[in-house]
Amino acid sequence: MSCYFQGCKNKGITKEHIPPKAFFPNGEKEQLLTVKSCADHNNKKSTDDMYVLAHICMNASPSNRARDVFNSSIKPQLEFNNGALRKKLNNINRNKYSCLFNVKYDVEMKRLDDFFTALSCGIIYKSCGSSLPKEYKLKHIYFNLGHNLFVELETEKFYKGKPQDFMNFGKPNTRNERIYTVKIFGIPEFKSSITIVHLFFGKFKVISMLSRIIELQ
Repeated sequence: MSCYFQGCKNKGITKEHIPPKAFFPNGEKEQLLTVKSCADHNNKKSTDDMYVLAHICMNASPSNRARDVFNSSIKPQLEFNNGALRKKLNNINRNKYSCLFNVKYDVEMKRLDDFFTALSCGIIYKSCGSSLPKEYKLKHIYFNLGHNLFVELETEKFYKGKPQDFMNFGKPNTRNERIYTVKIFGIPEFKSSITIVHLFFGKFKVISMLSRIIELQ
């Protein structure tokens, strides 16, 4: 079986957790979803997992486990590697994106984009048993980071509720909806562009736009 990641033809010799194990409290890890991954794509994103999880928790309500997950998964990591993660999270800039307690923090958007690209590839693979074709381009909209309020409101309106039958691409069967829920809008068998709505802790929303680009000959 090949790797889950878009365009990768390597053999899937290990398991990739979607979302990662760190996103789930102790005692709930048996509810994790996994896909087959090559060693490169399993290890490549691991350095981003804690960074992304920290920002998700800081932007989510303390209810519905966000605070518990921060304390169990993020807090113990803050001083590792000479406090590298703590220094990243303490990089305050009051002209940047809103986070916990209305303080402003710099956010390394490439790390979030890389994380959600991998997560989207995993969700697609888990839903239909096939990796995302190479003609798809991915872009992510972060509702909690206030990039473009008009685009966010219009996009949220369009993808509110459940997908209609003809746009029901598939279900990955997530097992712990207090932590993570996902909806996929798209015609099955990759016959259209695809939209994935991610929701963490009932608060942190990201919409991944998987645009199908057909090159004219």
